[in-house]
Amino acid sequence: MTIHKQIQLFFQEGTHDKVYNARIVEAGGKYDVEVEWGRRGASLNKGKKAVGVSLENAEKTYGKLVREKTGKGYEEITEAVKPAAVAPPDGEGSGSKVQGKRAKVGAAAQLLNAVEEDVVERLLDDAMMVAQQKLDGVRVLVHVGETMVATNRAGQATHVSEEILAGLAHLPRGTIVDGEVLAAPKPVYWLFDVLSVGTEDTTRLGYVERWARLDGDVEPGVFGPISVLPYASGKEKRALLESLRASRAEGIVFKRKDAPYAAGRPASGGTQLKHKFTKTADVVLVENAGNAYRMVVFDGKKRFDAGKVFAGTTNESRKTIDEMLAAGETPVAEVKYLYATDDDQLYQPVFVRLRDDKEPEECFRTQLKRTNRDVV
Repeated sequence: MTIHKQIQLFFQEGTHDKVYNARIVEAGGKYDVEVEWGRRGASLNKGKKAVGVSLENAEKTYGKLVREKTGKGYEEITEAVKPAAVAPPDGEGSGSKVQGKRAKVGAAAQLLNAVEEDVVERLLDDAMMVAQQKLDGVRVLVHVGETMVATNRAGQATHVSEEILAGLAHLPRGTIVDGEVLAAPKPVYWLFDVLSVGTEDTTRLGYVERWARLDGDVEPGVFGPISVLPYASGKEKRALLESLRASRAEGIVFKRKDAPYAAGRPASGGTQLKHKFTKTADVVLVENAGNAYRMVVFDGKKRFDAGKVFAGTTNESRKTIDEMLAAGETPVAEVKYLYATDDDQLYQPVFVRLRDDKEPEECFRTQLKRTNRDVV
């Protein structure tokens, strides 16, 4: 075996610290394109992008891989350019070189920590907490200006329908709204927060005050498939919970009345909390295992097998997943499941969707919820 050409790439910014290696290997007059990828310092995933091809075809495959990765902000490791010991902050590392949809172009969203059933009762009794339905959609913030910009929860540009953007276009320039887009039966943008009304920063206001601005100042100026998500307080919270359970909704959200808007997710707790009725987890799909996709989750740098999933996938989603795997990517997927076994295998997993707003290393093993199957 002879290495004809090779390259080592890295990507560092914020919580992201990963590598991607590629090489052309000659064996018996034919050529393979081998790749490795994963978190820097951890065991790397391995695969091949071309097997037993001509040198010309191997060069084409290799060149395409390098262009794709450098186009996303990866840098080549050389004598002069090497990864830092610790990834630099957002906006100062490899990610700052990314162009297009992955660039950070807007405000990041406030994210919620999950709570278990035993905490829900306390939140229902807490007079400072209001409740809303937990939506099962795509998080989108829209920045109103001469150019309408939609971003995901990380502040990266994303797509939203022209009908939704047009429905917000008459709001005062500078307004930023936060909500989720539900796709079925047709796209509807449910607003539940506002970061600014015109040039006025509203993030320092408490949630109930922000919601009042959303309902009173923003909602009258929108049209089309856009609505404001109501909230419940007092005894209405328990009625909402019972209604959501009866309708088999995904879950419920609790928000502290007087808490300001804080982008990102707190290490624990927080002023905005969520409780899911159906167990879900974000997993990394690492290979097409023939009749299903193998899932893994992470505990630090160590990865754990979580079983295989096929139910819920479609011809379209499988095509996308297979293309991503073939390109050396590690797609993140949301799956529903009944429970996790003691050895981390998800029981009756169902594919829900791919997530391009979450990194593989954010798929923590601690997400997995186990159920006591003993007779009590």
